[in-house]
Amino acid sequence: MTTFYSAKTGGFYPAEDRSAYEQAGTWPDDGVEIALDDRDALLAGQASGQRIVADEVGRPVLAPPPAIPYGQSKSEYLAAVRAIREQILNRLVGIGMAALLGADTTLAQAVATARQALLNITTAQAVLAATDVDGLKAAVRDTFRAIVAAAPAALVRAFDAEGL
Repeated sequence: MTTFYSAKTGGFYPAEDRSAYEQAGTWPDDGVEIALDDRDALLAGQASGQRIVADEVGRPVLAPPPAIPYGQSKSEYLAAVRAIREQILNRLVGIGMAALLGADTTLAQAVATARQALLNITTAQAVLAATDVDGLKAAVRDTFRAIVAAAPAALVRAFDAEGL
């Protein structure tokens, strides 16, 4: 048993239904014959996220899914960064309060500086200049490392974070 694939419509047409399609005027003029096993493999690939596209002669082949637009990837990644940042900011609040209660103004100021740098991490110049996801991740990672490197040893444990 065979079926036909149309690159114009992106659809499959069973050979046994050809006369009904022709009577309705909907049989594709670019149909190429393919085996049912091939059609099934294509549909299984499509179900797993791949796309069915026509090759240069109109035969159906599997192609990788379209790339996620950078704007969407950027938004998703920065949302994850903000969630991790919140955890770190909460730890810093505890350290800052203890420093204030202990009259350690140097540590309290270091906490304030680190908190402000973290609040600005998603708008840092290198982050804003990134043009792809890999560059964005590298910019966030490098900015995060610079914040940690500038922090006194008493704060470093607060910056333990997965994903940055």
